[in-house]
Amino acid sequence: MKRLRHTLTALFVALVGFSSQAQVSIGARGGVSLAKTMGNGFIENFTGELDYIVSGNGALFLQVPISGGLSFRPEIGYRQSGAGITSNNLLDLIGANLPLGGSLKQRLTYIQAPMLLQYDFGYEDSPVRPYVILGPSLNYLAAGKIVSRADLFLFQTPPTRTSIGLGSFSRFELGGAGGLGVSFDLGVAKMLIEGRYERGFTRVYDSGIVRIPVHNQSFSLLAGFSIPLGR
Repeated sequence: MKRLRHTLTALFVALVGFSSQAQVSIGARGGVSLAKTMGNGFIENFTGELDYIVSGNGALFLQVPISGGLSFRPEIGYRQSGAGITSNNLLDLIGANLPLGGSLKQRLTYIQAPMLLQYDFGYEDSPVRPYVILGPSLNYLAAGKIVSRADLFLFQTPPTRTSIGLGSFSRFELGGAGGLGVSFDLGVAKMLIEGRYERGFTRVYDSGIVRIPVHNQSFSLLAGFSIPLGR
């Protein structure tokens, strides 16, 4: 874990140093995601229909111009993936139907390093420029927990959070990201609004004995800003 952090930090520092060679911008972005582990129907055979979970995510990034509207955009950040199960079963207790149900959510926290290419449309001095992003992402599973809550009669119990062991999980995930966005030139900085889709290509669960065909995916709505370096 520490070695990965040191490697990503060294990469980020090296890219910052490249700002002396080109007009590099540094920025931050964050937002909200709808995330869900997808099993192509395999997991659902045992759990029933899985729910999307709502989570936050954020990152720091650099934007390094390459040519024309094309630039390289490496990021270092975090995101959460997982899935939820909701039950609204009725129990027939002493001749009365009592609403007893609840929810169970698995939340997996990843440190991620997307390596994106960004292409901005329009003229360089345009105040508003739409853009597209696409590229691979190397992610590391840092923590996992189960969040459970029961529905009892007319009230909900407080959520219970339990850490889970990661021995049966793939700690490293290779994924991909793509999205559309628009940037607004504010003079000293740029503001961005972006929609992004992310998909994991490696299996979420892989203990070496049991290999379950489950992958992460998420849809995110992001906002952020960037500031040119060296001005």
